[in-house]
Amino acid sequence: MESIIEGLAQYGPLGLWTASLLWMNHQQKRDQERAEKAAQDAMAHCQEKIATALLTQTHMLQQAIDKIDGGLSDMRQKYAEDRIRNMKD
Repeated sequence: MESIIEGLAQYGPLGLWTASLLWMNHQQKRDQERAEKAAQDAMAHCQEKIATALLTQTHMLQQAIDKIDGGLSDMRQKYAEDRIRNMKD
């Protein structure tokens, strides 16, 4: 990039103006690439947090379902025992 600027400097103010435009364009591309990289990193971090939260929620839901199923089984068994006891009486 420096050799291009030196070559353009030989053309006077117009060459220096062109060199400054090229330099600004180069800096803008570099800044844009950095911003895209930062955005990608932020997106990956957010996706990772979301995935972790979903796994936690899935685990908690499974535990709740297991407890509900266990409670229903206990209630069915108790109801069946009560019915048998009432039939005997």
